[in-house]
Amino acid sequence: MTWATAWDAFTGIGTMAMAGATYWVIRQNKQHHQDSFKPVCVLVPDEGLDALARRGIVQHHEEPNNPTKNFLVRCSVKNIGGGPAVKLRIVMRLPGNPAAKPEVELNPLGSNQCDLSPIRIPAIFHERFNASDYQFAPGEVWELWLVYEDVFGHIFHTRHSKNSQQPWASFGSGDMK
Repeated sequence: MTWATAWDAFTGIGTMAMAGATYWVIRQNKQHHQDSFKPVCVLVPDEGLDALARRGIVQHHEEPNNPTKNFLVRCSVKNIGGGPAVKLRIVMRLPGNPAAKPEVELNPLGSNQCDLSPIRIPAIFHERFNASDYQFAPGEVWELWLVYEDVFGHIFHTRHSKNSQQPWASFGSGDMK
């Protein structure tokens, strides 16, 4: 083996190592770019948040001359993340009645944008969720889930709980679990 052949081999290995390092840096940069555009949506209660105030966040809402029954969520939705939240929806879960998952789609929110409009979630009755379930639901332990996507199509969620033994908001990636 001559010095020229050894030098060529050394240069080839060095080039492959640089290509590998460049690939790794590009991947890290892409992930950092996506993370900087990650939305984080939260519910901000109208009356502030304390353990007792969680009881009044979800209420019944019925309009005169309209047979539709709704749950009124006394919160605004705020995106505190760095990117827009699209395909935003709120889902109400009643752990005592897993068949009941009333939900409604909300407007997309830009970074640091807040939607102050009242949230009305239609109560859809079926064989496992009836009018008496609707009447008792605000008093039960409920969870409000915000499910949304970033501009890259990644799904995120924020869970808000009435149970004062749990944190008000917890974040995760993926759909509801």
